[in-house]
Amino acid sequence: MKKQISILFALLLTAGLVSACSKEQQPATPVPTESTGTQESGEPQLPDISKDSSWPRTITDAGGHKIPLAGQPKRIAILHSNYLEYFFALGTPVAASAGASVGTAQQALETYETLIPFGGIEEIMDLGSAREINLEAVLEAKPDMIVTFAGHAGLDEIYDQLNQIAPVVLLDYSDTWQNQTRACGELVGKDDAAGKIIRETEEAIASAHEVLSQKDKTVAIFRTSGGKAFVARGSQSYYDAFGITPPKGYTFGYETFSLEAVAEMDPDYIIFMDYIDTAKGFAKSQEASSVWLNMSAVKNGNVLYFDDSLNTFGPLAMKLTAKKLVRAIK
Repeated sequence: MKKQISILFALLLTAGLVSACSKEQQPATPVPTESTGTQESGEPQLPDISKDSSWPRTITDAGGHKIPLAGQPKRIAILHSNYLEYFFALGTPVAASAGASVGTAQQALETYETLIPFGGIEEIMDLGSAREINLEAVLEAKPDMIVTFAGHAGLDEIYDQLNQIAPVVLLDYSDTWQNQTRACGELVGKDDAAGKIIRETEEAIASAHEVLSQKDKTVAIFRTSGGKAFVARGSQSYYDAFGITPPKGYTFGYETFSLEAVAEMDPDYIIFMDYIDTAKGFAKSQEASSVWLNMSAVKNGNVLYFDDSLNTFGPLAMKLTAKKLVRAIK
């Protein structure tokens, strides 16, 4: 395997030298000129935010590496699908993407509510699961930049090999969505566009806060840990941003709760933010218990299911969450 990869590296480097000797450059893929990519009607389109910044530039990534960039990258490969929405929002769709911890990039494009509008716009090479980085697939994608997050499992073992394919940029997965948007904008020279996305998303969140903060309702947001338990989602700042109130006893930090603990909270609304089929199956399994059936949210039909893509907490996810919360909470 190592011998095969070495041969492929040599071929790629040779091709790169030939390309560098040519004075002709392939034109960038044109993008449509309107829309945010989250329309509910009409054909989905990439936003026209083509204004870019000066080149060359040197960026410092989340791993402390200084990376010189001669110009806007044309073929970006990302090793986790969480970052698909950032580059789509910036109008610079990636050439290749791995999936998330579950599933592939193609599955994300076909099922994630935030990404479905973009599914037919660009052809994206699927790099497989994010849990097992496929070097050969990355090499085949011929990227001029590779993007993932610091701490990506298994990355350290192949970091040097990835860098032989293209510069590797590490983002801070734990940073705010605003800062991650800025970081992605910096990579593609769209700093001003990143600022515009942030402003528009913050306005949507603020509008939701104005409505939701007036509601005298408690909301508990959960994942289901693979359909086995109630796991808290979000953070205090997340709840505060949207103007929603957690029930008494609800704690953050991805805490796990028993059915009895959730019943004691007795929230007005229970929102599962997970793979919808998994979450519905989990809720169905609780119906054998009178504890579940007697909760206010259950009796009043206020158990809701939000798509797992909202757990990226990225700009598209935050804007869509704002809209869905306003619709859901009466």
